[in-house]
Amino acid sequence: MVLSGETIKKLIKTGKIKIEPYNEKNVGSISVDLHLGTQALNPDKGDEFDLHDYHLSLDEFLLSNTEEKLILPANIMARIVPRSSLARLGILLTFDADILPPNYQGKPVLTIKNLSRRPVLLKSGIALCQAIFEEVDKNAVGYKSSYTHTKPEASNLEEEM
Repeated sequence: MVLSGETIKKLIKTGKIKIEPYNEKNVGSISVDLHLGTQALNPDKGDEFDLHDYHLSLDEFLLSNTEEKLILPANIMARIVPRSSLARLGILLTFDADILPPNYQGKPVLTIKNLSRRPVLLKSGIALCQAIFEEVDKNAVGYKSSYTHTKPEASNLEEEM
């Protein structure tokens, strides 16, 4: 079941869901707006850089994180969904890492790709996506990630193969 904005606010006030930094103005009817962080990684080039006023080139791919850190309890998961305004600019966002399982702690990964024919300006702090929270029927245990979820990180899939 998707949680309403009112329920999300209550869970944040009681500390069951934590969002840092948190601004109640970012809570909508069924979601919370999340903002682009300040760090980025171009995994094709291995370049890490600050993401302030950055022009994302045609066909360029970046990894970044949200500004916000999320901490979820054992019975709540979240989905990260892009704002529709991004699609209208030709930006593909979170096309792989859109589910945050129960017990998740960290800054959600944003995978960003420019599909348009022109550069698109990215500014840290802009609301790029939303978190939609859902209740899980039983408490989940054992989630452990191989990533730190504190900054953009390249894939470690090659190490697993």
